[in-house]
Amino acid sequence: MLKEVGASGQISLGKKFAGQLYDAVFHQDGRVELLPVKVVPADPQVREDTAAYEVKSPVRAQPAPVAGAENQKWVADHAAEIAEYNAWASTREPYAQRVRRWRQSQAGQPT
Repeated sequence: MLKEVGASGQISLGKKFAGQLYDAVFHQDGRVELLPVKVVPADPQVREDTAAYEVKSPVRAQPAPVAGAENQKWVADHAAEIAEYNAWASTREPYAQRVRRWRQSQAGQPT
């Protein structure tokens, strides 16, 4: 099947593949392989060895920029809208989960 990469760099595989995870393998000759994967949650009782490499120069986090008076004023002026959006966003679930629930309801399966 021939697929074209869109302007945003995405390829649509179709609804059949929605919500599935893939490992993208980029080959030297320009080929891209998508290998389906299943994520297995780590068991907290499993102990893994520490990586056997040494960090030569530690990465230091940059301090967060301090919001200026202009930014603080904007936040204060829009506090109600920000709170309303945050309340709405907290009730949303990821798109893939909504699609999965819809598909299950169409197939007559329990959610």
